[in-house]
Amino acid sequence: MRKIIVVGSGVIGLSCAFLLALEGYSVKVITRNPEEATSWVAGGMLAPFSEGLEGKLFDFSYMSLKAYPEFVSRLEEVSKQRIDFWQEGILRVVLEGEEELIKKAEDYKSKGYSVSFFEPAKNLSPEVKSLVLYGEEAWVDAEMLMDAFLFAMQRLGVEMVIDEVVKLERREDHIEALRGLKERYVADFYLFSTGAWTKELFDLPVFPVKGQALKLKHVSLPKVHYSSVSYLIPRSRYLYVGATSEEGDFSRCNTLEGLHRLASGALRVAPFLARAELISSLYGFRPATPDELPIFETGENYMLLTGHHRNGILHAPLTARLAVDYISRDIRSSFFEVFGSRRFSS
Repeated sequence: MRKIIVVGSGVIGLSCAFLLALEGYSVKVITRNPEEATSWVAGGMLAPFSEGLEGKLFDFSYMSLKAYPEFVSRLEEVSKQRIDFWQEGILRVVLEGEEELIKKAEDYKSKGYSVSFFEPAKNLSPEVKSLVLYGEEAWVDAEMLMDAFLFAMQRLGVEMVIDEVVKLERREDHIEALRGLKERYVADFYLFSTGAWTKELFDLPVFPVKGQALKLKHVSLPKVHYSSVSYLIPRSRYLYVGATSEEGDFSRCNTLEGLHRLASGALRVAPFLARAELISSLYGFRPATPDELPIFETGENYMLLTGHHRNGILHAPLTARLAVDYISRDIRSSFFEVFGSRRFSS
């Protein structure tokens, strides 16, 4: 049985470990802190239309969106954990002066996607001029998703090792071993999903974009309200309000400025939130790239999957499927060229 080491325990790494273990591989996940992954604090929106994605990035994102129902179902089956997953569509909020969003929506609709237009509800701000329902979009409770992965790792016999990989013993395109702070690790194949921390091991232009978010108590919304100033994401236990985008910021804290931006953005869309009770504040670090595309790098016996930026949760099913197809069946998707790291070497 081939031994595979996955470095990183965010949604991409654990999705890959999950599918590889199901294929019968002996999988070990090395992480310096299972709770460090930004995936734990992600909003969980599966929203390629609301994000306004185009081209190959849209194609990849849409394919992964369509893979989500089966992916969640299989994870629930293996982990024996419930994952809240909503498939009622997401409302794209059009604020005053954002008429271009209507044109974008009409373009998606002309291509046959599920798009509807609505007048704003009376409890929304006068700034809200229209609502676009992207009926194919969905959202998932990211905390429940990540919890389920950890339970699945236990049930599948995937070893979780707490250590920090600080060096690659590498000969050109071949990795011979990993050096951790605790010990040295050897496998047949290595898969790296190191997120915003990628530059610690690879010379690639991956940088953090910090996101801060809030949890509010006893607030009811029927669907996600996605706007340019805030995301209002209903979950079964609370309302998630996100998220700031602070490029290059690796500070491990919430800030007064960030929380103010979140609160003011939420109130610009839904003034009735003024008296909502604050449960907690969150922060995390998205792995971004200069062109906002993921990075897929392959070597003789390794693979790097990183740079998913705002769409790590969305991209997890397809990224993991392509990784397994490559490792198990030597099938190299065209997305490995589209998202290849060589685009930065020219």
